[in-house]
Amino acid sequence: MGGTFDPIHNGHLRIAVDIVDRFHFTELRLVPCFIPVHKSHPSITAKQRLEMVSLAVKQHPDLLVDDREIKRTGRSYSIDTLIELRQELGPDACITMVMGMDSFISLPSWHKWQSILNYAHILVVSRPGWHPEFTLDLQDLIEKSRAKTAAELQSAPAGKIHMEALTELGISSSMIRTLCEQNKSIAYLLPESVHAYIDQHTLYQ
Repeated sequence: MGGTFDPIHNGHLRIAVDIVDRFHFTELRLVPCFIPVHKSHPSITAKQRLEMVSLAVKQHPDLLVDDREIKRTGRSYSIDTLIELRQELGPDACITMVMGMDSFISLPSWHKWQSILNYAHILVVSRPGWHPEFTLDLQDLIEKSRAKTAAELQSAPAGKIHMEALTELGISSSMIRTLCEQNKSIAYLLPESVHAYIDQHTLYQ
């Protein structure tokens, strides 16, 4: 589950633990990017974002921090990360990339997007009742690769797309940054450890 995590918040964590519970994953990796390709540059350092993600998952043994994109530096391309993971975990490991529907819609603009399913499944998380329109290329990919059940998704190492409706918390990183800029409370929007880190380092002021 990649992201800028600027900062990580309870919405990210709720989705992560919900996915682990529903799909019985042995682990779910949070992969902070160094420089996002499709978003504006983060307002704080990569090291600070990574440290907050590490603090956020301390109480969740199923959630792991993967810092490879931070260490790699430069623009973060998902295909590079998936190729590395496949090499590390072997040809038979089931690898699933988790993304939101808003990211999935933009998939045709991603670097080497048509190669992603060679290395992993794609699990698309969307809010209930959201049925967006897809480009023809993306619709064709969905029709060829769609998995209707979790069991079908887990029956092969890669190559399937599954869409799962989850009720998301109405929290965003941009909301938290704005509240900080306005000197308003961000309590209960993110883990207390992350809140304390933001206060300690006077981030987003």
